[in-house]
Amino acid sequence: MAQKHGQKKSGMKPLGHKHDDHEYIVARQERYIKAWESGTPEEIMEFMDPQELNYSNHGMEKEGLSHSDVKYLFAKNRTYLYDLDMKTETLHGHKHFTAWEWTVTCKAAFGPNGEALKKEEATPTMMKGCTLMWWNDNDKIIRNHEYAQTKIV
Repeated sequence: MAQKHGQKKSGMKPLGHKHDDHEYIVARQERYIKAWESGTPEEIMEFMDPQELNYSNHGMEKEGLSHSDVKYLFAKNRTYLYDLDMKTETLHGHKHFTAWEWTVTCKAAFGPNGEALKKEEATPTMMKGCTLMWWNDNDKIIRNHEYAQTKIV
């Protein structure tokens, strides 16, 4: 069941020690998730520093991508997904660094041989992952390391 924006995701509660920045990083992360769920690469890219970004998605074997490379990757990948739903499992850190464990469910708009699929034909997929994010003073991501596993559900 998808949660509405504005509701705190269950994984946003601190475990153990609560850092002084916890409420701040929760609010920022909720905005970041909303940008992803919007489906607009421009909204996602608002969170990325245009000069300093170094982005790696190890599950996709993409390392050290620049701002323009990431924008292209997001535009390409985000348009191939139906019913994207992001759920936070845990979120830890402070203003300048966060470790975000998440679960994403979606349907791919293409089949195993690259054929286009209608939403009704697409197979549900689940990804579980962790993203390490380094943030600057302007709330822009300057370094991102993403690790994920995908499985058909």
